[in-house]
Amino acid sequence: MALHAVDDIDDAIDATKSFLFPFEKWTWLRMAFVVFFIGGGGVGLNNVQSFSNLGDFGGNGGPSGPGGPGSDFQLAAPLESVASLPGNLALQVSGPGVPSGAPDELLAGAGLLVLAVVGLLILLALAYGILSNFMEFVLTQALIDREIHVRQYFNEHVGNGIRLFLFRLALGVIWLGIALVIGAAVFFLALGGEAANVGASSILALSGLVIAVFAVFAISYGIVFGFTTVFVVPLMTADNDGVLSGWARLWGSIKSQPKQYLAYLFFSIVLQIGVGIVGAILRIIAFIVVAIPVGLGAFALYLALQNTIGIALAGVLGLLGGLVFLVLSALIQVPLTTFLRYYAMLVLGDIDADMDPIPEVRSDIRTK
Repeated sequence: MALHAVDDIDDAIDATKSFLFPFEKWTWLRMAFVVFFIGGGGVGLNNVQSFSNLGDFGGNGGPSGPGGPGSDFQLAAPLESVASLPGNLALQVSGPGVPSGAPDELLAGAGLLVLAVVGLLILLALAYGILSNFMEFVLTQALIDREIHVRQYFNEHVGNGIRLFLFRLALGVIWLGIALVIGAAVFFLALGGEAANVGASSILALSGLVIAVFAVFAISYGIVFGFTTVFVVPLMTADNDGVLSGWARLWGSIKSQPKQYLAYLFFSIVLQIGVGIVGAILRIIAFIVVAIPVGLGAFALYLALQNTIGIALAGVLGLLGGLVFLVLSALIQVPLTTFLRYYAMLVLGDIDADMDPIPEVRSDIRTK
């Protein structure tokens, strides 16, 4: 029996070429926008770099800190009286132009600012996660039609996006609930329900079991999540199935052709590793191409002005460089993601023709 997971690799490359080439900039930019939202933009929080210690721009403070040489800071009360007051409230800062209680106000303002930034990041992460469900259908519809209309496809699949979001949320809750139940069972059965029994020796003794359970949960969750994305979403897009009805059809196919799906699972992992390596190399090249001129330009601005304005302009240039790198990363990911999604849909249609989401694409690339 031929393995479709092997035979369809070349066809997936041909399908990718037929959609993305000849190059059309708006197609690529729209696809990059969509790919970014489904997590294929090749960027993440780990890529955010923090820069500090650029120099002392105040010119007045010394390294010795408050009360040290070159500092105008002093205590407004004797040291022996400070400890007797609640919370050391007698500790104040005095100096030219510094009002009483300013440190407390500054700390409160800084705390509010940090909370606001953290809250904004949480809201952005939630919005990103929710939008990713809708963009899955925009991407799949674009691959089926071989053209991209973000607003149109988004509006057409609002209901599907909501259903996918709820399914993924329920999937995570169920897996977390099962993990908690297993953890509670281990705690009560293996440790007698006593927190005092939790120690280095007990953790070491149970480490093998914990690792095995974690591996099973991670693999099973990844398979369900991944098959939903690459198989059920196309069924929902092309045949108007719901998540559960799509999974019912897919499960019937899996039971009848387990060898084909296992082969896909294996080769898809291999291909994703290969695609990840290629993407990483291209992003490193893109980073170098962007970082060199941006870094030189920012450094030149700082040397030319050597003031707050120069620092601000250098920062703006750095942000623009980061944005350019973000766009380049998403563009790099476009053909890689397109290839992997076409590959999954081609395998699905070859396993079961009744579930083929891209019959026209398949016909066109195989008649050439």
